[in-house]
Amino acid sequence: MDNKSAKRATIILGVIMIIAIGSSAILPLFTRNNTASTTPEATTLPTSTLPPVVTDLNSIQFDQDFLHSSGLFSVAQPTGWSIGQQTGDASGAEVTMNNGELISVIQSSVQISPTLITTMDELEAIYSAEALNASWSNYRRDTATGLNFRETARVREDDYLRLDFELKNQRQQTLVARQLAWYDQDWVYSVRVVMPENQVELLKYVTQNMKASFKANRIFAGSPADWKAYFDPTNSFVIRYPSAWTLTDSAPGRPASMDGAKSSLRVETQAVSAPLDDAAARAWVESSRPDVTVTSVQPATRGDASGFAVAYTYVDADGAHSSGLALLLNGGDNTVHIANLRMFSPDVDLNQDTAQVAYPDENNVLKSFQPLAGLNVPLPTPTPTFTPAPTHTATATSEASATPVPSNTPEPTATATHTEVPPTATATNTAVPPTSTPKPTNTPVPPSATPVPPSATPVPPSATPVPPTSTPVVEATAEVTASS
Repeated sequence: MDNKSAKRATIILGVIMIIAIGSSAILPLFTRNNTASTTPEATTLPTSTLPPVVTDLNSIQFDQDFLHSSGLFSVAQPTGWSIGQQTGDASGAEVTMNNGELISVIQSSVQISPTLITTMDELEAIYSAEALNASWSNYRRDTATGLNFRETARVREDDYLRLDFELKNQRQQTLVARQLAWYDQDWVYSVRVVMPENQVELLKYVTQNMKASFKANRIFAGSPADWKAYFDPTNSFVIRYPSAWTLTDSAPGRPASMDGAKSSLRVETQAVSAPLDDAAARAWVESSRPDVTVTSVQPATRGDASGFAVAYTYVDADGAHSSGLALLLNGGDNTVHIANLRMFSPDVDLNQDTAQVAYPDENNVLKSFQPLAGLNVPLPTPTPTFTPAPTHTATATSEASATPVPSNTPEPTATATHTEVPPTATATNTAVPPTSTPKPTNTPVPPSATPVPPSATPVPPSATPVPPTSTPVVEATAEVTASS
């Protein structure tokens, strides 16, 4: 090969090498661009894990009671459920209990009807689709039906109505619920339980036991439903008072005081050596404070307890003439329960019919005072108190006598703190065929909006947004059957 041919071959080989080197540097850039432009797959929204099925139903006990703050009813507080919100107004009273581990909520209520409920048809007519939908308003709405629930059964069993539901929460979990409703004259009772779809047997078990534990205190029928109640679990007596009154002092087994705008009340239990008679009741009042004059004494009965109502007048520390009535009821084990009401007004004898009409609140307060036995309400955890060092002065111990020693009842204050009781929310919804019996006018609504149960399994955060509530509800995977 001559020099010219060798030179030409060298040039061609160099060009080929330059092209190869350039290609190796440029081609990866195009590859990376194509890779970066690829759309990533959407992240799947994680779902919450349902709690394991409870197989040992006996692990849930119903031996602890809860008394509603109105005093209108008590119901068991099952093992694992904590007290949520309790509400009350002129139409009734309600309490919810929550269990985050089981994703469950229990709702119990008394509703006061302005008209008597006399038939199951009238009871069933209360639970219309519109009313039920309002009570399930906290749950996910099905855009196809426009309802927040699906009713799977409606059955009359003995003296109560059973309603079964299927629900969705915002986590897209399927929940099931059962509600039992029954009535007694103008009072309508309801127990509603919500559980995950895998806890159908537990749902039946809890609902039936809650109904069995439900105790309505119809002894308070006729008094305002929105009043409060003070219950002493140590001495097992209860008294109701207007919600505008203020509980100023209380402790289990100790005297409690309530103050209103026109009166002051003190309730307590004292030990005696023998049950009080007429003379001992009169002596107790006369020794309760200076310048007391007994105006009348009448026998009094409250439930299973009997005693005496002692009306009196007195002159307070400012020289004003005032009135009072002490209700003393003999209890068991040589005790006497005392409700001592003092009023600003002079010359009022609450043993007289005319005074009872003129002072209805004071009269109803004293009528509500009575023992309330059979409840296992736990005592509150005591707050540690400072114990002073003992002194060297000896104190004398008096012997118990048939006449209890009066304690100092505070004077009524001119003003009272008004505590509003929050009203309950409106009722629930269920798609139910209309009945032939029209809904009675002014009948109470079902329980207020049932809260969504708390979940013990949080949903992990995700870059993918949660579907809006207008997304159609996924078809249910389980339901409560019509069989009990």
